[in-house]
Amino acid sequence: MQLIDGAAADINPDAAAHLSPVRLMSSSSRFNRAVARRVETSAAAGTWRALAALDELGPTRVSDLAEWQRVSQPTMTTLVRRMEQEGLVQREPDPGDGRASLVSITEEGRHQFEVFRAQAIEVTAPAWGRLSDSDRAVLVRAAELLAALLEEPELR
Repeated sequence: MQLIDGAAADINPDAAAHLSPVRLMSSSSRFNRAVARRVETSAAAGTWRALAALDELGPTRVSDLAEWQRVSQPTMTTLVRRMEQEGLVQREPDPGDGRASLVSITEEGRHQFEVFRAQAIEVTAPAWGRLSDSDRAVLVRAAELLAALLEEPELR
């Protein structure tokens, strides 16, 4: 299956500049929902996204986790409290600021995240396998670029 290779000639650069952000938002949202529907987990999408962030970031303040996830601090505080009750995360004093705490993933949280990650890989493997090597490389690079874009001041 060739989804990307050779398609660049068909793209109007002016239209692409205006439609790409919308298409990217729509496609990534649909992809997230499609994979989440097929993964056997009782965890809400916010839970596995927070676990993924903690897996990547390590111990993090709730305010930084909220910013990373692009949600309000009260929303993240509620989510972290629920995840703490479920044994998925723990809070520890922030050694740099005694008034703050750091949230970190527990062994149970890491286990549940690894199960989620393995299932996500498993359910996407057939479609991923039908892509050419170059198309897979394009998607990997696109994910890297999307992560970099999210660090730009306009999108923070």
